[in-house]
This record gives sequence, structure tokens and C-alpha cells, in this order.
Amino acid sequence: MNIQSLNILKNLNSKSKFSASKNSRKLGLSRQTYQNKLGYLRKDRIITNFTININPDIRPNNLKFVMLEIKTNPKEPELVNELLKISQLRMLDGIIGDFSLFALLIFKSSREYYQILNTIDKIMAKSYFKKYQIIDTIKVFKTNGISLRKTRMSLKEKLIDDLENKDPSKNNVIVELKERLDLNEIISRNKEKMNIEFNPEKFPGLLIRFESPTRSFTIFENGKVVISGLKKDSKIEQIIEMIFKIIGLKPDKKIADTEFEIDDIDFSILHILRDFQGSRPISTYEISKIFKNQFQMEISQSTVHNRIKRLENNGNILNYTVNFSPKKVGFEGKYLLRIKPKNPSKYDELAKRLDSNKYITDLFRIGEQYGLFAIVRVNKIEDYADFMRNLYNSEDIEDTFTNFVLDELISHTNFIIF
Repeated sequence: MNIQSLNILKNLNSKSKFSASKNSRKLGLSRQTYQNKLGYLRKDRIITNFTININPDIRPNNLKFVMLEIKTNPKEPELVNELLKISQLRMLDGIIGDFSLFALLIFKSSREYYQILNTIDKIMAKSYFKKYQIIDTIKVFKTNGISLRKTRMSLKEKLIDDLENKDPSKNNVIVELKERLDLNEIISRNKEKMNIEFNPEKFPGLLIRFESPTRSFTIFENGKVVISGLKKDSKIEQIIEMIFKIIGLKPDKKIADTEFEIDDIDFSILHILRDFQGSRPISTYEISKIFKNQFQMEISQSTVHNRIKRLENNGNILNYTVNFSPKKVGFEGKYLLRIKPKNPSKYDELAKRLDSNKYITDLFRIGEQYGLFAIVRVNKIEDYADFMRNLYNSEDIEDTFTNFVLDELISHTNFIIF
């Protein structure tokens, strides 16, 4: 895979819905060229489908991640076929070790988990070895390359994202700060440095003009800012930083509603965005039709849109991304790694250091002798040896146990590529 195709794949990871215009601008390509290259990635099955990653830590009940290790043999393919019917199954790997299959299942509640557990028990009762074990996760530190230490979108991130999705060819572009502003305070802070016009008797907005580049901000008490003079090559992040500096807002302010709890409709929207998208992103209109045709529910397109924005702002949707073929992208090795620290009281501290490692795509705290469980992906097999050497250079590691993945039967492959 060439560098440009790899950059397109990296570029398909975003905190907001897919936008061909925004993505092509970021890569310096025309929209048509970008769409053509995206078509080649689909045709070559490098990209399989669009999807999302869902935050495990959602109110009122966190998602429950459960691992399943199974002993089987090639003469019982019906066991695999039965497992594949479980809709909560997110990953199924053939591995080397005491067990021959590893599964990852995600449930929306403990109640759902215990209902499916009965199904799993019935499937395993028919197996030849009848050897399997269930591993509950205590905590998710990282999923698909995304650290959960910072999941909610900051106000700055949201405004950058909103602005990147606007059409710069329009004369005026509006961003919303979601809070009331004291225009007189803004004037007193900036009047010595900037060209400011404010006559509330004639017009309620405060106007700030810039000569180079030719641009202006019109700021209103209700928190709306109108940007004029935006161009295709405008540096969006610098513009947002300038607005924050002028107004005196903290860019890292979180916009999430800490009391927000998702309901069954929200869960269904997340499920559709994760599992119902094909080789192109799904629209809010199509989601509304799925509710009507498959769930027998009348949910308007505007309701779907508003709920998705709320799920984004509250960090329930970690990112929009694609499933892809890891080997075609250059990831030859996948490993399941258990880690035992020397000091059992240092699990959280160790996990915080490990989740910054680019090779670790998923990291869990489990209630086993090896209390940390990581999914590790490397480009070459030799890279794993380097990874393990660096891991043991830390005096915090007492022991590890590794399973090598032979075959990805169900791919959980929408991880972030660094």
C-alpha cells in the first residue's frame, strides 16, 4: 500500500461523520480524486465498511466486555457457526496455546450478558473437549487504539470539527459557543490591539476586522460567532484559537452533559451506526427508515440527527471509522498478551503507561493472575520481539503470557493507525 492510500485510511478516523469535502481538503486532493482513490480501496477490499467505536463507559449502565477462550478441533466447525450467530460477538480469533479460539463479546447490560451466557453454555455442551473459560473485564483502558482517559469532546475540538464541516466558499460561516458572552468585557480586553466596531443601537453584534488575512468576526451575546473571509486553505485550528483568545474562554472546557443517560433509542442508533453501514456511510434519513422497517418505530430524521449530535458531544461515540484488512495495510502480526506487574497495587498506574503504546490497540483489567490483557498489533513479527524487550525494560513487569493469532475469523479491525 502506498503512502497516499495509507493517509486516506488514517484520515477516515474522525470524531464526526464522514465528509468527503473535509477529508479531501485535509489531504490536499480534489474531491473527485479523493473519491476515486477511496473507490480503489473498496474495490481491493482494503476497506470493508464504515462503522463507529462506542464508548464502554456510558450511562446508566456501562457496556460489558467479556472474553471467551475455547478448546476445539477442526472436526467441529458447527461450533464456530453457532458462535457466529451470537450478535454480541465482536471478535473471533484462531490462536495457538491451550485454547484454540478466542472470542470477544460486548453486551449493553449485565442482564443481556446472563441471557446469552445460557446460549454459550448450550453451544459448549456439544463440543468434544467441553473446555472453555469466560473472562470478565473489570475495566476498559483502551479500545481500538483509543484511550478512554479522555473521551468527551472539548469545546475547542467541537468547534474545529464544526468549522471543518462547513463550506468555506460561503461568505459567512457560523460557530456556536453555547454560552452567553459579555461583549463589553470582550471590548475592554481587546480594544488596544484590534479594530473593533460596536453600536448596539444599530446592530447587536460586535465586529472585529483583520486586514491580513482579510477576515472578520461578528460576536453576539448568545454565543454565536460569524466568521467572514474564510477560505479553503484557512488554518481552522488557528482561527478557533484566536476566537477563544479574543473571548477569553478555556479551550479545554468540556461540553458533555454529565447527567446524560442513553435510552433504548440511543442504543439502537449506536447499533445501526456500528453494524448497518456498508461501503459508504449511512445517512440520518436511512437510519430513520431502518427504525421504521426493522424496529417498527417512527423516529424522524431530525430526531436521529439531534440524538447523534448529543451522543458525539457526550463522548458516547468515540469515533467514526472503517473496518479494513490489517494484512493489506501491513499489519502482519496480532497477539493476545497477558501482563502481570510486580506490585499488584500498580495496575492502574501501569495501564496508564501502556495505553500510550501505539502497538497496543486494546487494554483491559481482568480478574485473573495476569491482571492486564492487551491486544497487540505489529507490522512485522520481529516488531513483537522489540515490543516485548521494551516492555521488560520496565522494572514493573514480573511476567507475561502470549497467544499468537493464526486467523481472524471475525475481524475487530477499525483500530486507529498511527
